[in-house]
Amino acid sequence: MKKLIKLLANLTLCLILPLTLIVQSGCAKNDENVIYVCSSSVPHAEVLNGIVKKELAAKGYELRVSVLDWTLQNDAVANKDYDANYFQHVPYLETYAGKTELFATCKVHYEPLGIYYGKTTVGTDLKSGTTFEICDDESNAIRAFALLENKGVISREAEKENFPITESGDKLNFSETSKIWTSKDGAIKVTLVAEELLVSLINDYDFALLPCNTALTGKITSERMVAKEDDPAQVAGKANVIAARKDDYENNEKYKAKIDALTDVMLSKAVSDYFKEKYNGVIICDDSTQIDLRNSI
Repeated sequence: MKKLIKLLANLTLCLILPLTLIVQSGCAKNDENVIYVCSSSVPHAEVLNGIVKKELAAKGYELRVSVLDWTLQNDAVANKDYDANYFQHVPYLETYAGKTELFATCKVHYEPLGIYYGKTTVGTDLKSGTTFEICDDESNAIRAFALLENKGVISREAEKENFPITESGDKLNFSETSKIWTSKDGAIKVTLVAEELLVSLINDYDFALLPCNTALTGKITSERMVAKEDDPAQVAGKANVIAARKDDYENNEKYKAKIDALTDVMLSKAVSDYFKEKYNGVIICDDSTQIDLRNSI
């Protein structure tokens, strides 16, 4: 009986060991000429697969892209499942509290909230509009009201306590459940609409304020755009970045070479041209957003 048990144990070990080696070799991502990047879908993965992959191939690297939920991407890079990610801006990256420090190698693009013609004809003065639709989540609603203020449609001075954003600028100054904000004189009405309904209802309002991805997926082109977020500090401050592992970048020459190659391509004219051609000017990618951050670490 003891001999039988020993024989079975040895046989089990012989079967497990090769499988273990196969799994380990399959999971390892130490390929010197392969760069693994996780990203959001639009526009990030589209850009990586559409132009960056080609440009990196010319440098001798193969780019492999995976679309992941944004809540998983920093941990995925920190855990070395991927070399870098592409989905966030610096303020969000700075909130990452993982044990492995990540850093932004470069800024690439900014996705502005835009104002688009609704039922009004192209060329109509924005300030003549009386009805506006905006996204109903608080973050985008605050951006929309701030943009309307910036373009002179509404005024904190004129509205005083009725102004739709708090003094601190981080909260709405009225109940979201009402879904409608009206100016003190009653001339302007802003309706908060669920994101998935914004495009289908665009012709019910004089103007629509759409998040960038909403405009893209809804095929609302720049020809219908009246204005967009264009404050230089905001554009540069919240441009989306490439994030990588700081310690490996400083101490692993092969990893550094990969990240440098990826960063150089993301800062190239080829990438900015791709953005312009594919997204019809809806997304900003130019000298104001393509910023090298490697010297800051």
